[in-house]
Amino acid sequence: MIPDISYLILNYNPAGEKNAESILETTIDTFYQRKSKNLQSEVFLLDQGSVAAHQRWLQEKQAQYSFSLVLLNRNIGISGAINLFARMSKAPVLGLITSDVIITSGMDEDLFNKVRIEEIYQATPFTDKSDVDYQRWLPKEDFGADNIDLSELKKEKSSLIDNLLGRQKKNYLRVIASELNVMFWRREIFDKVGYFDERWKACYENNDFSLRCFLAGGCIAISTDSFVWHHHKVTEKNNSREKCYDGYIDQNWPEEIRRLWDEKWPDLDSYIKIYKPLGNKTIADYPRLLKQFAHNIRLPYEQNVKYY
Repeated sequence: MIPDISYLILNYNPAGEKNAESILETTIDTFYQRKSKNLQSEVFLLDQGSVAAHQRWLQEKQAQYSFSLVLLNRNIGISGAINLFARMSKAPVLGLITSDVIITSGMDEDLFNKVRIEEIYQATPFTDKSDVDYQRWLPKEDFGADNIDLSELKKEKSSLIDNLLGRQKKNYLRVIASELNVMFWRREIFDKVGYFDERWKACYENNDFSLRCFLAGGCIAISTDSFVWHHHKVTEKNNSREKCYDGYIDQNWPEEIRRLWDEKWPDLDSYIKIYKPLGNKTIADYPRLLKQFAHNIRLPYEQNVKYY
């Protein structure tokens, strides 16, 4: 039977750092405690070449919960992992859960329903810690709590103009760029825009995919009906961010992947500010952007990745 949703718990802990392992354990345990009982699901945990002791520990967690465990012997990056997941999963809706979040009850059902709205190509929850200001909101409840009261969030994010004009309020914020901690997609989005650009193993990968979704007519929805707790910066603390390009880029990797971005999206800021909420705007409001970058929309699964 084809499940309603396929989940991917994505992990990369190259040194088996114990704090990151403890955070991942909380991620897994709360995921299984709080995930929807109304959605038939399959769950994959993909580990990207962590040390043997950490992978043995993951096998113990697999025995506890019976998820499908994929143990790689190297890091293929966030982009490569999502692409592999999209190819091997069966469900019409896909959900990414990163290794440093604590989901709240109802989040997965809400995002599952959000991505079935035509204009929404990706859906993500609000969170307590994010580098993106408009995705960040701090509830009154203690870190990790369930059943968050989102009434203040809805009130805060409702549009004053919409209120004055009596427009129907959307229960999500329409944006291009967001932080990638939890993200849901309809499978058909990968048919429409292709796959993540695997030249970005970390950093820029979601901005690239999100821009292509926007060019194709969609947007990211940050749902005011969903919330996830985020430990944040774990990849920096366990050194996985610094090691993500080891063996792929010999020179200064931050400079090189920024160069790749500027090469693919030259002078982007002159066409659009991707960290500014969209309001009611669509790609139809940005004809120059579409004309300049329409060739970037589709990217096949099989990619000839070159860094130099």
